Amino acid sequence: MDKIDFVQTWVDGGDVAWRKSRGDYEAQATDMSRTDADANAESRYRDNGLLKYWFRAVEKFTPWVNRIFLVTCGQKPGWLNEECPRLCFVEHRDYIPAEWLPTFHSNTIELNLHRLAGLSERFVLFNDDIFPVRPLPPEFFFRGGLPVVPCDLGIPSWLGNSNISRIAINNCGVLKHNFDVEGCVWRNWRKFFDVAALGPVRAAKNFASIAVNRTMIQGCFGHIALPHLKSTLEEMWRVRPDVMERTSRHRLRADDCVNHWLAAAWNLAAGRFYPGNERRMGAHLALSAENLGNVTAAIRGQAYPQICLSDKYAEADMETCFRAVGEALEELLPEKSAFEK
Repeated sequence: MDKIDFVQTWVDGGDVAWRKSRGDYEAQATDMSRTDADANAESRYRDNGLLKYWFRAVEKFTPWVNRIFLVTCGQKPGWLNEECPRLCFVEHRDYIPAEWLPTFHSNTIELNLHRLAGLSERFVLFNDDIFPVRPLPPEFFFRGGLPVVPCDLGIPSWLGNSNISRIAINNCGVLKHNFDVEGCVWRNWRKFFDVAALGPVRAAKNFASIAVNRTMIQGCFGHIALPHLKSTLEEMWRVRPDVMERTSRHRLRADDCVNHWLAAAWNLAAGRFYPGNERRMGAHLALSAENLGNVTAAIRGQAYPQICLSDKYAEADMETCFRAVGEALEELLPEKSAFEK
């Protein structure tokens, strides 16, 4: 079996020194393209206190993983066992060029991951709000050496004027500049319209989308763990250094950037993928007081292969939500992992 690594990015947004550094750069910012207040909201940096459960979930549900790269600005959870042989603790300065540091920009952190020393060609990118909650075989992420990429040619219903919407549109623009996107679909029609892999509804919607739009709308994916190829990131930097460098220069999120979705979509355009249906791969659950019962029930009942706990909403008592989720995860994953002291 080919080696598959996991990459987890993490920040403790409550750290006083880190907050001061971020505040200094925000005060100096003259880039007025950051028009969406949510782009750099506190929720983007909030530590939910659940990272140890992610490590427990990985150890229990994906024991086949090769190595886990924990990427931070230098912060370390107090419970972390740095002696664990499968753990690779990495600071931003270990792989991101010095002229772009310090960075508070997740897209910079993620789009430079190909520079990580020792990272396998095949890796899966997580965030600290994404948890496997069922046993997942390697084929969940890679089949025949190819990443399993959500294959949806429709225009997302959420696409609007937000920062993430503009990034998704930027991704699409880069793809259209570098690929004959409609031709890519027809050259790989067996994948884009694969009823067995996608289900009849998604396959039919893909066909309708390409028939109506005559182009491939992509570069937009849900917030779930995505498998990547290191060589694809390297190719993107080689082919579009202008786009990649412009994104990496931003210390904070901005509207003229791309993100790691572009790497997944690049693989779609290049035909380097196995078709996946996002709804079969996981669920994006809003973490709020009103939805808390549904979230904890989904964890306890292992309702989805993986879940994303979206805490971007203006929730007055988010700590209560995190505590309830932590209790549910503790029931599901009561044993310490080798990554804990």
